[in-house]
Amino acid sequence: MAATGKKDELTWMHVIVRVFLNSTTHPIEYAKVLIQLGHEPLKPYKSRTVFGREAFYYPSVFSYIAYIKSRDGLRGCYRGLTPKLAANIVSGVAFQKVTESIKFKELDGDIDIEELSMPQRTQRFVQNTCRESAGRAAAILVSQPFHVIAVRCMAEFVGSEHEYTGVFTAVGIIYREQGIKGFFCGLIPRLLCDLTALWLGKTLAHVINNYLVEDKDLKQYVSASMNFLASAVTYPLQVVSNCMAVSGSGLAAGCPPNMPIYDTWLECYKHLRQIRGLKRGSSMLWRAYTGPTIMLDGSLAIPSSTMFAPPIVS
Repeated sequence: MAATGKKDELTWMHVIVRVFLNSTTHPIEYAKVLIQLGHEPLKPYKSRTVFGREAFYYPSVFSYIAYIKSRDGLRGCYRGLTPKLAANIVSGVAFQKVTESIKFKELDGDIDIEELSMPQRTQRFVQNTCRESAGRAAAILVSQPFHVIAVRCMAEFVGSEHEYTGVFTAVGIIYREQGIKGFFCGLIPRLLCDLTALWLGKTLAHVINNYLVEDKDLKQYVSASMNFLASAVTYPLQVVSNCMAVSGSGLAAGCPPNMPIYDTWLECYKHLRQIRGLKRGSSMLWRAYTGPTIMLDGSLAIPSSTMFAPPIVS
């Protein structure tokens, strides 16, 4: 009984820490979501790459946050925080409940991995990854409605809308306009992103740590590095998921000319790949401009909207 109480206490401490960290870093996440949606209100500036070639870059995410604050004030930097926290709490509880309910008869619990044979290590790796996959899938499924609300709350910045004034108001709007399916927009790419990153990162770490690396301290760095690599590889699916959460919602951010109305997430993926938008928001400091450029008087320049306008006939 005492062990159970201590475990519950640690779980709630984890939730509190997670809520605190998410609240603290929310302005960065807010700006990142807007960038993923393709909203770039700040003009690019000219600089040079490490190879000395001229290129254009968008201001850093911190300049973006300063712009949000200048328009909406400090409070405006926390738009969408409440549904985001709700999503994190619900997903955390679901993950814990599911993973605790899955038990394996063999190689489960506290076992020294170094004492196991290679087939046993592989078996334990598969068991643990399957259990974590089930937990993450459940967490994403139950938190997706709150995630959609959070992204749409942030997306209102683009058109200066104020429809999603609260969680219950947002639930009513989404249900009235899109029905139940509106709460699960972007679910499939989000699931694919998270589960693919999980299996890719853990599989690479398992292979490297068991067949190539022997040093225990180095193995920890390998695991962290492989998880980072897997997250980078699957990042485009995160962009697609957030775009699908807004596309066709009626908000200015999810309608032309800001964004096409996509029928499927695959259509969204193909379009973003064509316009080189799958990596939006992946860099916080050096954000490369991927729009059209021209050579003007021997120097790189961004074409103006009137440069190729037809001549006025008098």
